[in-house]
Amino acid sequence: MALKRETTAKIRELLKQNQNGLNITAIVREIRINRNTAGRYLENLMVSGQVEMRQFGMAKIYRLAQRVPLFAMLSISSELIMLLDNSQRVIYANEVLHKFLGSTQNDLYGKNIEYTSFVTIFDDAFPLLLKKIRTGLKGAEWTGELSLKNKDVIFSCRIKPAVFEEGQRGVSLILEDITERKRNEKRVQESERQFRLLAENSLDMIHRHTPDDVCIYISPASKTILGYNPDQLIGHSVFEVLHPEDAHIVPEYKSGLNKKNHTAKISYRVRHRDGHYLWLESVLRAIFDEKTGEFVEIYGVTRDISKRKKAEDALRESEERYRSLAEASHDLIFTVDRDDVVTYVNSFAAAMLGRDPAVVIGKDRASLFPREVADRQAAGLRRVFESGTPSRSDGPMAVNGEIRWFDHFLMPVVGPGGRVDSVLGVSRDITEKRKGEEALRESEATARALINAPTDSILLLDTRGTILDINETAALRIGRQKDELIGVMADSVLPEDIARARRSIISQVIEKKEAIRFEDVRDGVWFDTVAYPVIGENGEVNRIAVIARDITDRRLIEENLQESEENYRSLIERANDGICVIQDGVVKFCNRRITEFWGCSIQETLGRNFTDFVHPDALPEIIDRYKRRMAGETVPSIYNTKLKRKDGGIFYAEVNAGIVRYGGKPGDLIIIRDINDRKKTDEKLRRHS
Repeated sequence: MALKRETTAKIRELLKQNQNGLNITAIVREIRINRNTAGRYLENLMVSGQVEMRQFGMAKIYRLAQRVPLFAMLSISSELIMLLDNSQRVIYANEVLHKFLGSTQNDLYGKNIEYTSFVTIFDDAFPLLLKKIRTGLKGAEWTGELSLKNKDVIFSCRIKPAVFEEGQRGVSLILEDITERKRNEKRVQESERQFRLLAENSLDMIHRHTPDDVCIYISPASKTILGYNPDQLIGHSVFEVLHPEDAHIVPEYKSGLNKKNHTAKISYRVRHRDGHYLWLESVLRAIFDEKTGEFVEIYGVTRDISKRKKAEDALRESEERYRSLAEASHDLIFTVDRDDVVTYVNSFAAAMLGRDPAVVIGKDRASLFPREVADRQAAGLRRVFESGTPSRSDGPMAVNGEIRWFDHFLMPVVGPGGRVDSVLGVSRDITEKRKGEEALRESEATARALINAPTDSILLLDTRGTILDINETAALRIGRQKDELIGVMADSVLPEDIARARRSIISQVIEKKEAIRFEDVRDGVWFDTVAYPVIGENGEVNRIAVIARDITDRRLIEENLQESEENYRSLIERANDGICVIQDGVVKFCNRRITEFWGCSIQETLGRNFTDFVHPDALPEIIDRYKRRMAGETVPSIYNTKLKRKDGGIFYAEVNAGIVRYGGKPGDLIIIRDINDRKKTDEKLRRHS
């Protein structure tokens, strides 16, 4: 029986006038329809949500539903919502859906969904959507995801059967944009994957604990560090392995925890599985619940610092020994902090200053010396504090009324934070030594530069490039007499391009105070040249020693070798046989012919284990031959065998194997010849015979 709109409207109006509700008898009496017909109308109104029923004992009371109109609710939803009738026609779409489709009511209402912009917008996802809509019209609900590749959008889709106000049936389509959520899920998954990858491969132990110190996760490094597998520690308290004397450290750390003060670094001892104790250092981070502020977990990264502890103990002992040596030394030894205050002085230095060590320590350094000496010291100390590198200098100083020369060595003392906290100074009296060496220092520096340099062409230049000295070999190569070249600018006897390059190199030697080595060619002759700085008394470069060696023969040999190698490689690539080199069971080199035999590219072949290309039937014999050959045993080098192609096919081959050196290491040179045609011929002969 078809339901009439007029009858539905009369029932709604009657219930509107009787807001407390009516039973079916009263409704039938007023509307003038039979009881069964009234039941059908009331059932439809309840299914569509317009009427609700309350039961009081045996009586059923019907009244209008106290609710917000459906379309009003749908219009304020952030989800994309559409209602379709039984013919797949659009009867409603909310504003959010219109905005996404770029459509109006006129574009959608009354039209079959197959003839709307849904088809182009949803593209590849539309066939699945249409299929699920048709399934929904048959009464089946569906929930799933739709991915719109052309818009880079992912929807959560819900399709539910629906009954509308006039009893007509259809479906509701609800689309929720979950793109960002899916991206976040992917980020979380990637983050978790990276965390696990880091944790599983870290040399440090990554671990998590509950607030009551029970382990809920620990990385595999626990086996390396503590001797325990992770499953032997998870679920156990840290106090089970903590050294009794260090048990107070964990409670002390937790006692000061809050959201602002949630990280700490602690050191403690833990018992190894074999019974001995290790020193560990942990960086701990307390995790608090964002909503409640409750302390919920501890994350930690822990490493073994046993060796460092031993080194620290050794350093402490070394410092004690150093102090003993310093007190026995006849050098002036002292330390100065960043405030220029003396923090240590040995007895000998204090005696030279005419003071007691206890009086000197704590004094400003500058107050202990004449101004010119104090200023000179200050400059050296400043360089060390700023650069973090040692400094060495010498200079005069008045000691007990006598001027004496001292060699001053300043060394930075780096604190835990990596900053230079103080400077250690050692001053040695070199008065007598200086008197004997002063006259010889410059000549010794020159001689040392020439002696340490290779022979062949040798020149000594000043910083302007003037030739101060030159040997006969160099003069002969220039084409002038030695006496004619002394005092001449080196630039003037060289071609302009070479002279320009040499000027640049000499400038670098002077600036960097370091030797520079280079190769160049002149008139078809190759030279290996080294320019050495000669440091004068003032610490600056005052001369340059230049040594040039003829390397033309070596260059020719290198060029011939390169050409030979290129010819050798070309020959191998043109060979009809397959050729490869195997080291440690892995293919290190192969020509293209062998890749044709195996059906692989060179990229697929190099780096693979040679057993990947051997047929299983022949594998034991070939492995045995390979091991014996690599062990130095005498093994027949030529034999026939079966190999395996990439596609799984059998390849019959004659193998010739022998030991070669490749890349400086022994390897197995394998030459493979295709004998498949021979095998086929042998098979035919065997069948005919």
